[in-house]
Amino acid sequence: MPDSRSPYVPQFHEEEQTPAQQWDAAREAICAGASDRAVPSPELAQLQLRYVAGEIDQVQEELMRWYWPDVAPAADVRPLPPKQPGRVYPYVAEMAALMQGMNELPPTCPISC
Repeated sequence: MPDSRSPYVPQFHEEEQTPAQQWDAAREAICAGASDRAVPSPELAQLQLRYVAGEIDQVQEELMRWYWPDVAPAADVRPLPPKQPGRVYPYVAEMAALMQGMNELPPTCPISC
């Protein structure tokens, strides 16, 4: 269990070292969800942008804290570092375009249509 008193030091896989690599990973995860018509919430999009900026790692751990607190109680998950006011995040325009495109997808049609 992580020690909540220790400073938050993000750890990234060797293939997720740069913002461009992190954006590719985030975009791939978001697009994979699109196959189930799962459009990320604005909160999830913000978490993904913080991940791309290198503020947080293992977005899945943070998602568990946000969306499934009964599965991952807050005591078992490191707290998010505070947001940095005025911080300009990379890939904001790309995230906005991706989210808009996903929101404009036609409704799914069951196989029986």
